[in-house]
Amino acid sequence: MISRLLTPVLAAFIGLAIAAPAMADDAMLVLDASASMGGKLGRDRKIDLVSDAVLAAVADFPTEARIGLLAFGNKSKTSCSDAEVLVRPQQNGNDLVAAAAASLQPRGKAPLAVALERAANALDYQKERATIVLFVDKVEACDADPCVLAQSLKSRARDLTIEVMGLGLDDSEIPAVACIAEKTGGKFVNVKDSTDLAGGLAAALASAKAPPPNLPSASIDAPATVTQSTVFEVGYDGPKSKGDRIQIVWPGLPAGSEIRSVLVAKDGKHRQLISPSEAGTYEIRYYHPELNAVLSSRTLEVTTKPVSVMAPDHIAAGAPLSVSWSGPAAPFDELQIVPVDGLGTTKIASATVNKSGQPILFDAPIQAGTYEIRYHQAADDQIGASARITVDPPSATLRAPATATAGSRIAVEWTGPAARFDDIAVAKAGSAPADWLTNARVRPDRGQVSIAVPQQPGQYELRYIAGDGAAIFAAIPLTVQ
Repeated sequence: MISRLLTPVLAAFIGLAIAAPAMADDAMLVLDASASMGGKLGRDRKIDLVSDAVLAAVADFPTEARIGLLAFGNKSKTSCSDAEVLVRPQQNGNDLVAAAAASLQPRGKAPLAVALERAANALDYQKERATIVLFVDKVEACDADPCVLAQSLKSRARDLTIEVMGLGLDDSEIPAVACIAEKTGGKFVNVKDSTDLAGGLAAALASAKAPPPNLPSASIDAPATVTQSTVFEVGYDGPKSKGDRIQIVWPGLPAGSEIRSVLVAKDGKHRQLISPSEAGTYEIRYYHPELNAVLSSRTLEVTTKPVSVMAPDHIAAGAPLSVSWSGPAAPFDELQIVPVDGLGTTKIASATVNKSGQPILFDAPIQAGTYEIRYHQAADDQIGASARITVDPPSATLRAPATATAGSRIAVEWTGPAARFDDIAVAKAGSAPADWLTNARVRPDRGQVSIAVPQQPGQYELRYIAGDGAAIFAAIPLTVQ
């Protein structure tokens, strides 16, 4: 099956750890050491990233299982048969495999078919169960077709699986190697960085691991599908030993790995878990830490929350505006306010959503008109949902003495939207909205403010200023004596 790289790459190896065989497979790592492996994937050379991933992955591979390594393209610059078994499959071969991977230097061509056939023969694939993990950086026109060979090997094998990991392949190159995995029941993944590479190799090797013998029985009862960041219940049965726990894990990770978990209860009472915030395929596991073993597991599909936006149909200009929403709350997702004026592209306000799902508080626009509140999904630059709102014309009143003594304070009664930055201010008649002399901020729970009168006698205005100086909603004259 061809699988484009998801985030993370382990989603492409769904089911490998769940379907771990009763006895460990023999495993062979087949590493591309052709000249193109000197190129970079991100900031590092591909050959270095592969050797680091091998070092980390084989450390967790059971020493009682046989593992080996074959490299191709590491000797001759021109040969289409340059494929050599550097470590024959053997027990306790983990350190030898890691050392061999670290010694490789990019040099020649990439004879995939020759490499696969020699690796399969080294594993005695016709008599033994075997897993090959193939790293591919470049597809070259050497004589044999690797996909035809893979099908032939599968037809003659006792039980052979080839897992294929592309190293930043172009789209045009993918079909020529993805079919290798397809023909043998394996998975193809085109990795993009070191994290994907390390995780993908760990997942691929997990398919060849044997679980500890004579494990206690356990079971899990959980929904097959939940939406992201939601609470759900998990039922279970098992030994309920101290430290046993129910885990949510990316598929294929070794026993003990987890995204989050909850301890089981002695009485078997259902436990609650929160689904991951990122949609994708996960495992729920019953994990027994004393044995470092997964006693039971099942697949959990986490789906994206439906996207919605809810706001009042009408609101006063400048008034506090609470917008309810639902959605994935992915990084950089936001709610935007956009005028519906035929342009509809320039946001006049925005706020990033968060995992809490709480309503977002805005100040309604100052200008009356029709607006659209949008949920903008940053990952694909799409509008997931929207709601229209009509902003009614400004409405505010002021009531205060017509005259006041210079330097004194007067009480001003007011009505208005009472948004966060609204003020009552004293200003010279005809000046700009933000050009005031004294001011007092309004509070929604108080319909009156006390404001200082200028020291200089003259003609002034009392103003209700909205939007932190953006507009004057009401004004009355004030004479200072």
